[in-house]
Parts: sequence; C-alpha cells; structure tokens
Amino acid sequence: MRSTVIAALVALLVAGAAWGREMTFVYVVTAAANTTGLAGTDWHTDLTMYNPQRDPLPVVLQFLRSGRDNGGGVPTVEIELGVWETLNLWDVLGPNGFDARGTTGALLVYADDQRITCAGTSCDFVVFSRTYTLNPDGGAGEFGQGIPGFPANLGLDRSVLAYMPQLSDDGDFRTNVGLASWTPEWVTVRFDLQDPAGEIISSHDHRVPPYGHVQWRLEGSVTGGTVAAYINAGPADAVVYPYASVVNWVTGDAVNVEAHMSTVGFTLLSSSARSPRSFPARLAVPSFSRERLAQVPVSRSGQEEPPR
Repeated sequence: MRSTVIAALVALLVAGAAWGREMTFVYVVTAAANTTGLAGTDWHTDLTMYNPQRDPLPVVLQFLRSGRDNGGGVPTVEIELGVWETLNLWDVLGPNGFDARGTTGALLVYADDQRITCAGTSCDFVVFSRTYTLNPDGGAGEFGQGIPGFPANLGLDRSVLAYMPQLSDDGDFRTNVGLASWTPEWVTVRFDLQDPAGEIISSHDHRVPPYGHVQWRLEGSVTGGTVAAYINAGPADAVVYPYASVVNWVTGDAVNVEAHMSTVGFTLLSSSARSPRSFPARLAVPSFSRERLAQVPVSRSGQEEPPR
C-alpha cells in the first residue's frame, strides 16, 4: 500500500512539474521602457531570447507603444536565433533598437510561423527581460526588475480573474499598474484595490487600445494590498495581460508583480472560447541593429559608460 501511495505521489509531482510554467512560442513582455521617470530615474529594457531547438528559429519582435491605438500596425523586427543561441539585446528600445526614447510599452515576441511550420513544441523558446533605472544619484550601478516573457496563452480573458499581491503605495514605495493587450479592439478592465483585510478601497475601469499598452499610478494609498482585475467590456474573446511594479522611492529599485490567473472569485464563468489570434500589422524599424544591440555595454565591462 505504501509503495502504491509513493508511486502515485511521484506521478503527481512529475505531472505538476510538466504542467508548470512551460516554454511556449508566443510571449508578451508586459512592460518595456526607454524614458525618464519620477525621482530622477531613467528606465531602460534589455531583452534576452534563448533557442533550445536543434534548428535555427525565426522570431518576430513587435513594440506595442503605450497610450495609442496600434490597430494600424506596430514597429516590427524579424530576426533568426541560431541553434542553442542566447541573444541579448541590450537597451532594446534605444537608438540601436526600436529607437523609441521617451516611450514605454510592451513587447510581443513570437516564433514566426510565416517562415517556419510550428507543430507541438518545435517552435518553443525562452523570452526574458530586465527593466532597470540608471543610478538616480549618478555614478555606477543600476536598479532593476526581471520581467519574464509571459506565455500569451495564459492571459486574462473572461473566464478568469487576475490577482496581484503585495502592492504598496505609501511613504516608502510607489506602485504602477498596467495592461498590455493582444486584442484588435478596445478592452475595458476593472481593477479593485483591496487592503490587507480584503476590503475594496478603490475600484476603477481602465481601457486599453487595440494591440495597446497603458500604465498608471495605483489609485489609492495602501501598504501590502492586492489588486484583483477582470474584463468588464470588450469582444468576447478579448485577452489582456495585467501587471504591477513596486518601486522604492529612494533608490528606484523595482519589483515586477506578475498577475496570477484563477477562476477563484468568479460566480459566473463565460463559456465562450478564444478564437484564433491575429498579430498586429508589421511596420519596419530602420534603426534596428542586432549586431550593435548585442554588444555588451561598456559599463558592464568595468569601464565608464557614456550618457544614454
């Protein structure tokens, strides 16, 4: 009997590991920046991709700029990852990348099924990013947050709620909340801010444009609260990606808070299935240079880096 229980437990653990955060072939990097911020911060984003396949993998990068309707097309770059290649694109929104100084947004990163046939796991790869500020006091050093690529199939739709815990907006920290959208129409999302006791202290709707991105300061003062988000209006198959970022007022050090999706808290679930997703139209990015972006910044090789 004991051996049977152990065998069942091992099988359950193996299954749990297999169904954990798996690789996929379409990701959303929910926040990216190349802009100044509050308290002397200056934000930049590094993007990393790894190809575990035994064949080269064509990949598309699309920049979903904040605060605008991107339905007419978005800046797009097509690249190819070599076999087992790790490609680091330092300051991907900088002058050698999307050349988008003064902006924020999200990145849609996916295997290009227009150039390769994807079946099963044949196009799966890894996407990771880091958004950081240069030292607000000047001198060497950076303060940043890791923002892994979020599997696009795990986004917020009408069947789940999104929860983001441990949010603080007080004398020590400020919190930004945001949304990226992989939907070709406008979507409205309700955000309920709860205090540690579970009381809702503010509730606001935010609209995100087609293939868009929006970010705002947390609407309410709280220490260690939670935001619950759900789709309030939009097409039946809408999919969005909420997130939060908690920033230290003094250093600019930030922590990314990824949304946890769950049916817990819903009384009625939508039965509508997701339709096949379409990608934004592709607009060229003449400034983009994979070679220059892949060069390690001199500040990370022990030398002084020129101002960006």
